[in-house]
Amino acid sequence: MLAIAVASLLAAYFLIYLPSTRRTAVKTLVYAYNDKITGIDPSIEDDTGLVVIGSVYETLLRYDPIKNVTIPVLAESWESNEDGTVWVFRLRRGVVFHDETPFNATAVKLSIERARDVYRETGRGAGYIWDAVEEVEVVDDYTVRIKLSYPQRLDLMVAASYAAYIFSPSALTKAGVSTPLDPKLEDWFNSGNDAGSGPYYIEYYSPESEVRLRKFEKWWGWSLVNNPDAPDVVVIKVRPDPLDQYNGLLAGEIDIASSVPRANVRDLAARGFKVINLTTFHNYILLLNVRRYPTSVKEFRLALLHAIPWDEIVNVALRGFGRLGSGILPYGFPGHVEGLRYTYNPTIVREYLEKSGVGPGAVVEFAYQSDYEENEAFAQLLKSRLAEFNITVVLKPMAWTAVKDAGKEVWTNPDKAPHLIISDWWPTMPSPYDYLYSLLHSESQEWNWAGYSNTEFDELIDSAYELEGTNYSEALQLYADAQRMVHEEGVAVNLWDEVRPFVVSERAEVPEGALNPLYMYVIRFEYVRVRE
Repeated sequence: MLAIAVASLLAAYFLIYLPSTRRTAVKTLVYAYNDKITGIDPSIEDDTGLVVIGSVYETLLRYDPIKNVTIPVLAESWESNEDGTVWVFRLRRGVVFHDETPFNATAVKLSIERARDVYRETGRGAGYIWDAVEEVEVVDDYTVRIKLSYPQRLDLMVAASYAAYIFSPSALTKAGVSTPLDPKLEDWFNSGNDAGSGPYYIEYYSPESEVRLRKFEKWWGWSLVNNPDAPDVVVIKVRPDPLDQYNGLLAGEIDIASSVPRANVRDLAARGFKVINLTTFHNYILLLNVRRYPTSVKEFRLALLHAIPWDEIVNVALRGFGRLGSGILPYGFPGHVEGLRYTYNPTIVREYLEKSGVGPGAVVEFAYQSDYEENEAFAQLLKSRLAEFNITVVLKPMAWTAVKDAGKEVWTNPDKAPHLIISDWWPTMPSPYDYLYSLLHSESQEWNWAGYSNTEFDELIDSAYELEGTNYSEALQLYADAQRMVHEEGVAVNLWDEVRPFVVSERAEVPEGALNPLYMYVIRFEYVRVRE
């Protein structure tokens, strides 16, 4: 009997551990990402969790910014009434969630209402995109009618990169909650559980180091993608150090890197790595604390802004991988206004300093994310140039979570919040309202780190948002007026729009369409080909 048992164990060992020509190797792809994951609740997460959520969950539609069209995903067709206040979405049949429960209109209703109501009750997440939603009506299992309180481009809202993901109602039962607003449901999601319908599901979740996704064989889209070389497993490695990503590529540990040092990009290309320069809607906004002296003085803010060497910052900070910003919105994004820039002019700087009444030797604190090489380069440049005007800049590099905490403090203890702070931003939805509301509206105390509170500005962008559904061109004009107001007051400015170099090893092929500037760090792994 002992001999039989030993033989069985040896047979099992050889079957599992030794290669077999009859067994297919698991195709694993390693993607290096540069920030820890801040959460994966599909209704609430509004930060770095996008890199995971975008592969695990799906929206009703997807936005193509190049063609300016929406693409069917979980909805196959849609229409609105003449004034844009009632929208009907006809849903894709035969879709199942990762636990194999069926996708239907009930899931759509639950997902939209939860994102909306969490935001209304707590101000968390990006559920403001559903502000106009009065009712989500389940017409039948595969038809949803959404009634709005004012006209809206709902086709763009349902394609948003946050707060528009559809999850299975079974999540409530699994989390042991009776209401979708129970905080235990958020805890359940953020513990590494998922209830999505996307091409990959979460197999392992450690938000500070690694997330492992596995191919969902029953995803509805595999027959359309027709990619037998898609990865079976995607490992998202959290590697904040750009040099670490560079070395990982050379060592063969990484297949796609999102954040290698820009100085090493040409070197990697010469070594045979493919470089994809993605023109993105990711921009870096410099916000000035209007609630703390001396940046509370308009003339002093304008002096600082005219002391920035604008013709140098893209080359110094980004090594040319970017475009000088204008206004608040990135180039090519709806509502972008060209020409809303400041100029480096020492004469104007001194004139504004004199008008400000701020005496010589002023000190300002500048907070920024420490592991972004572009931030550090810009900070050093700014410090040296302001020193020429007898202004001392105290640099405060921080981890991203600390930057967020410092920024929000402008509303509770403005004299402790930094005078200057950088918030990098990529859009939630293809509307100017996303940037302008999130970063500068008085209600948006999660991201408005300038502490800016201007009723005229608020009313201007709120009116524009409501006009988008009926008079889009007039809405864009109002958004332009709002950006001019911010520019004249020196409250915030887009430093640059980023061009992000993704570096790909010879093992992987990332075709056109796998990357999208709206969902910048989300790679559509179902289109990626892995060579063994």
